[in-house]
Amino acid sequence: MSIAFLFPGLGSQRPGMLHRLPDTAASATVLAEAEWGHPGGVAELDTAASLEESEVARHVSLLIAGVAGARALIEDEEVQPSYVAGHGLGGYAAAVVADVLTFEEALRAVRLRAELLERGEESEHDIGIRLAQHLATIKRRPQGLPYVTSTEGRCLRGETNAVFDDLARSVARPVLWDEMIAALRTEGAETFVELPPGRVLTERLAETDDAPRAVSVEERGIAEAAEYARGEEGPVMWPEMGAEMGAEEAPEAGLEPGPVPGSVPGPVPGSAPGSAPGPVPGSAPGPIPGSAPGSVPGPVPGSAPGSVPGPEVWPEPPRPEA
Repeated sequence: MSIAFLFPGLGSQRPGMLHRLPDTAASATVLAEAEWGHPGGVAELDTAASLEESEVARHVSLLIAGVAGARALIEDEEVQPSYVAGHGLGGYAAAVVADVLTFEEALRAVRLRAELLERGEESEHDIGIRLAQHLATIKRRPQGLPYVTSTEGRCLRGETNAVFDDLARSVARPVLWDEMIAALRTEGAETFVELPPGRVLTERLAETDDAPRAVSVEERGIAEAAEYARGEEGPVMWPEMGAEMGAEEAPEAGLEPGPVPGSVPGPVPGSAPGSAPGPVPGSAPGPIPGSAPGSVPGPVPGSAPGSVPGPEVWPEPPRPEA
């Protein structure tokens, strides 16, 4: 059975999302890697306050959740995707699963994306150029899986540079959702698996004519989602339609998340005194290797002033009407 992994983007984040990830060895490994690779750790990255106030918290949490869920399915449940696609920011997690980016490289890239957006000093188009410059410094690797772009709805095979173009452009261009799904179905995708967090993409698929087989890992749980993906379980009972595509979801009232599996809770920078930080056993929290906390990579070394190496510079896209 041909399976497509779908990775949600901004708007799907919710408090406690990292505390509801599959409790598997592969998922715990991703959390441990993130604990080491993200300054301040991740234990309180998904609190309601952090997700509301910090673009970095939203970006990093979504990346971690998507990669952890995918690796749990692949490594622990032996569910192999045939295609990957991400909704906007979700493309970075999709690129990791497609072997175009390492998890560490994706962490660096989404942190840069978030920091530039948070500062608000540049247009989204210029931020896209900065991201293209950054991605141009990353080693090119062969694609392990077909990747469907969110900015064009095109299925890419063996086109790593085009994948990076899509990642950079996604900050400034709208997601072509219908085109993405049409491309996946044309390619032969039969079952769609939405990785954590949430079920927004699954609900969106249910609204279409001739709705495909689709399941949300967070909603059904890792074991049931894996059985469904392998065709071992009957149809999913569609939940009541609720969240709108791309809309920020309201924090869940009264949510008190427990510890992230495989980690020891600790405060993020700027949290109230009295919290008790603690790294994952065997890991050492700290900044991403080779970068200073809060730093923003500039142009590629050796390039001429004002030049833009790497993927081509695209024209400013038309702004959608308010």
